Amino acid sequence: MQIENQLLKIISARFSLAFERIVHAVNQLDDQQIWHRPSGKSNSVGIILQHLSGNLNQWVYSAIGGHAFERNRPQEFTDLITVSKNELLPQLSALDKTIQDTVLQIRPESLLSHRRIQGFDETVLSALIAALTHLELHSGQISFLAKLMLDREYKVHWEPLTKEQGKE
Repeated sequence: MQIENQLLKIISARFSLAFERIVHAVNQLDDQQIWHRPSGKSNSVGIILQHLSGNLNQWVYSAIGGHAFERNRPQEFTDLITVSKNELLPQLSALDKTIQDTVLQIRPESLLSHRRIQGFDETVLSALIAALTHLELHSGQISFLAKLMLDREYKVHWEPLTKEQGKE
């Protein structure tokens, strides 16, 4: 079970890092920018955050953690422009904590247990990987949207410090 425990720690750390990157980008935006949609068919940062909350609560908190959760997926894609950044950031922090608590409570022997999530047959492990990659995908979208809106004012989350890391 040593490998399984290490795997859960790595997954937990990767969830945390993705949330950290999202918070870094969101902190640079104002309320108007958070709800800005680049086009009629694209999502704002705020909509992506609503969607992540629904998705991660369904896949991790509910399906893996065994907690009750009712998801309204279509509602996640509505503009709630009245919700400010100061309201979104604590919600994001609470979601991060919920996911961390759930992942760290997983028993290694349950990783191959079956779950039915959103019409898909998954194992706990495959659901964790799907949820993590989904979060990382949207983390990249949020960073990209922030970079588009802020241009040269955007402060990167990480820069190479050594030649090995890619510093010139």
